[in-house]
Amino acid sequence: MDAKEILLHIKQAELQSELIIEAGQELDRAIKQLQDWSEDWDCQRRACEDMYDAVHLILIHTHQLSRIFWPAKCCGEQGLDICHRAMALRSEINLPDLNHPLRNEALWRHADELDHSVRDNSAMRRYNAHHLTSFNQVITWMDNEAMFCWLEPASKTFVFHTEEFALTELIEVVHQVQQEIQHYLKKQHQPNLSLAKPAFYQFEKQWAN
Repeated sequence: MDAKEILLHIKQAELQSELIIEAGQELDRAIKQLQDWSEDWDCQRRACEDMYDAVHLILIHTHQLSRIFWPAKCCGEQGLDICHRAMALRSEINLPDLNHPLRNEALWRHADELDHSVRDNSAMRRYNAHHLTSFNQVITWMDNEAMFCWLEPASKTFVFHTEEFALTELIEVVHQVQQEIQHYLKKQHQPNLSLAKPAFYQFEKQWAN
């Protein structure tokens, strides 16, 4: 795999990271809205919908980011090529081969169901908001195929099919990966700047004379 191909996939990872961070910000806004509008049922409903969308987008894009660096299949000629590419990508931004929070089997198990759940509920959402106390609220959803999930906004803990996702920690890890990616991209840009520098100084010297 050449440098251009590595750069292409690193930029794809950068895009997924940005989408995850943005969805995390949307989740924060929705949680704040739920707290501010705790006495208004219609506003609660809209805040729950926004939280539902944000949580699922976080997990869907995190799954896509995860699969860039840890692909699903490594068998056959094409699978081996994909795995070798993933190894090269991990090496470029110093990701370990095995022990990393983004190498998340729970995400891999539920990716299709999460995606289906978002698409299914985009037209009609089925949810219930349960307020346990004024400070600790749990929002649950039940879709047409009885895929039960719930979110505790205070801790940003999301449970889907009994699998627990600590969203705050997950977003923090994505932010760290994003920083590594940006550092890598900055290094790729530096040689171009160093090549352009002598030409600039030559141009500046001519004007000075």
